[in-house]
Amino acid sequence: MAYTNAVLDDAQLQAGLRGINPKFGDYCIRAAGEVWGLPLLSQKLKALITIVLDVVHQDQVGPGNPFGAHVNMALQQGANRDEIEEVLLFACAYAGFNKAAGAFGALNDLLGPSPYPADYRLDFSEAKLQESRLQEYVAEVGDSEYSHLFYRIAREVWGLPLLPTQDKAFLAIAIDIASQTQSSGEVDPFAVHVKIAANQGVTKEAIAELIQFCGVYAGFSKTVAFFVKLKALAAQGLI
Repeated sequence: MAYTNAVLDDAQLQAGLRGINPKFGDYCIRAAGEVWGLPLLSQKLKALITIVLDVVHQDQVGPGNPFGAHVNMALQQGANRDEIEEVLLFACAYAGFNKAAGAFGALNDLLGPSPYPADYRLDFSEAKLQESRLQEYVAEVGDSEYSHLFYRIAREVWGLPLLPTQDKAFLAIAIDIASQTQSSGEVDPFAVHVKIAANQGVTKEAIAELIQFCGVYAGFSKTVAFFVKLKALAAQGLI
């Protein structure tokens, strides 16, 4: 069942949060309910963002871990297993294959083994890759073995066919926040990902909402610098 607020409309989820600890449940329901109620990002996208944050934080293990709840929320909001796996594949490139591996294992525990054969090769959309303008942005790093490797690995996930390019940009920004990959140097991953989002018509207000959402799931100490940087990018006319 799709909700207009995937936290405040789901009594079973709320009961689970209160079951972890009543104090935590009360606080979490009110805080999470507020950001899930923000109007610009869809409930489905927010659910996928929580999953990619779980990968960065390795939140798929231990008692009370939220990964299963976030997968269930994504499914309730209309995502399918292939889309969730595309999120995990995207996280391979930007959060690390070692972190994504455990999330794939946890997904198998929740949904059963993958239905694909062991020799499956990833689908790829050249049009999706071109939408991202990834090669242009990687060129800013300079011509090096690093930039060539980065492009070969990252092009595969930007070329995955299911998720819109703007949603992948949101995932990349969420990973930037969780990993604290903002730089004052010549190449700033956060600024690049904001540009990719802007190229797809994403507004400053939508990215600000993403940063607020990540405040609850990654911590406000991690998000404040990104909120300030977003204002600076807007002042430069980059979004």
